[in-house]
Amino acid sequence: MQIELFEPYLAREKGFFRYLFRALIRYKNARMVSEPRPLPRLVKPREHASAWARFDGHLVFFDFSDHIFLYDTDALKKCDVYFKTNLHRGVARKALEKAGSQEHESKILPFVWFAPNLAAYRPDSLLNRLMFLGTKPSRDVCHVVGVYDNYLAKGEKSVFVSGGPPIDPAHYHFWMRYHVQQAFRDAGVSGYYRLTSRGNRDIEDNELIFPNLSERKFMKAMVESRFTMINTLPHALLPWKASESLMLGRPFIVERSPLVEMPEPFQLRPNVHFLEMFSGFGDFDDKTDVEDPHSYRILDRLQLDRFREGAEKIAVAIKDRELVEYMTEQVRQYSATILSPGFVAEYVCEQVNVRIH
Repeated sequence: MQIELFEPYLAREKGFFRYLFRALIRYKNARMVSEPRPLPRLVKPREHASAWARFDGHLVFFDFSDHIFLYDTDALKKCDVYFKTNLHRGVARKALEKAGSQEHESKILPFVWFAPNLAAYRPDSLLNRLMFLGTKPSRDVCHVVGVYDNYLAKGEKSVFVSGGPPIDPAHYHFWMRYHVQQAFRDAGVSGYYRLTSRGNRDIEDNELIFPNLSERKFMKAMVESRFTMINTLPHALLPWKASESLMLGRPFIVERSPLVEMPEPFQLRPNVHFLEMFSGFGDFDDKTDVEDPHSYRILDRLQLDRFREGAEKIAVAIKDRELVEYMTEQVRQYSATILSPGFVAEYVCEQVNVRIH
């Protein structure tokens, strides 16, 4: 199969596509082409992470947007295959119906995204061998996560307490991370706990909100922990740190399983690859509004007791040595096989081949 990749810089720069493009170049002899991409990059209503390729003359589009409601419908019409990360079929149908592009839905395939420097997280990478060879976890959880504001310092009430302010995505984002961390501490879960400022020094107080960690320090914090805590709410999808944790051989914890679709070989299972704090709540329904990005969030008001119960459930699971060893081994197998660049390249080619022939 002849594979041509547009925008050569995507294989060099730190971004979503570096791991994918390098996998296709190394394992499928893909070559970069200097001609312009078939369509300009979508920038409105918001910046859209995307890339183009040509497989045996057929156009393939990779949509790596972390917004489940955002589609490049012009690209969808032009391409033969449309890989979409963070795919939710119900939301997709509403978005395509709004754009009058329903007849192209069959082109859409679920996909996954990768951290740009994922190769460095492999157990056999030079960086990993130099820094972490023989390192064993000394704590239960690594919870390093960025927040956009410091509502506690502003004296505001949590959206999860009785009489708290109205729920909106920004407040929900902050207080979910704060209460998860506090609940773990109260449950006696040992951890590397750090809420970071995402580079906004105005919210740093070095008591609750701290400066960002360097990538190497973040890697070290994950390697020295049995699990990585990954906040999925209110977005209900996995950030790229999930792939980093998996590649380092560390299962992770989420508040709620993501609502997005993953390709069958990449699927992650509870109590195998991850633990879930809460279950049985939150979903997207027919009332969601394709014109309102905030409608595609899980904003259920949990009682604080749910945080305590969820943390205590996690604490019990972490004390189960057989479960932790089993999950760790399953994650190592997943990273060595499913997340390997060779497998990723082969999967993409197989899916495209089925669609174009």
